[in-house]
Amino acid sequence: MKDKITIRRSTLCVIMLAALLGGCAGMDQFSCDMHETQARGTKPVTAYTLTDPKSSQTTLRPLPAGSIAQVPTYKIRFKPGYTKPCTTLTLHKDVVIQRSDEANVMLNEIREFYAEDGTLIATSTQDISEQVKKSGTYTATTLLPIPKSAPPGKYKIVNKLLFERRGDRRAPVSIARAEGYFYIIPPQ
Repeated sequence: MKDKITIRRSTLCVIMLAALLGGCAGMDQFSCDMHETQARGTKPVTAYTLTDPKSSQTTLRPLPAGSIAQVPTYKIRFKPGYTKPCTTLTLHKDVVIQRSDEANVMLNEIREFYAEDGTLIATSTQDISEQVKKSGTYTATTLLPIPKSAPPGKYKIVNKLLFERRGDRRAPVSIARAEGYFYIIPPQ
């Protein structure tokens, strides 16, 4: 009789453990679906912050005559460098920019997202003119949701800064480029 009770308890424990694990897997799927729903239709936005306006103004050389903007430093990095589908990757940027005070200058940031084989997956453009109104050192972050359908592999993001004068028919001028890599690993 004791053996039957022990077996039933063991069986019951196994069933409860399986149900609990199944519920956790279901919660992961629910969380992933919520992440996917929240990310769908939202465009990642970069927010630039001037880090130390006084030190930047004293260390930057004046722009050459006729120049509108220059970028001596433009770096990007990812946190984390390895991520999984249904997570959010943070793209960090460090930028030192020199720009004229000309009001009709538009500054755009273009972000290109590439697969491991070099295929362009997505492109995003953001006008950052209002955020970067004067010369200085800026930091920025962009939250990038990783969809559940993202296959494992190495990915590259290329960021470009371009300027143009409003109303000017000439093509925008590229003033900086930065690229970085991150990896999507399979979910466990």
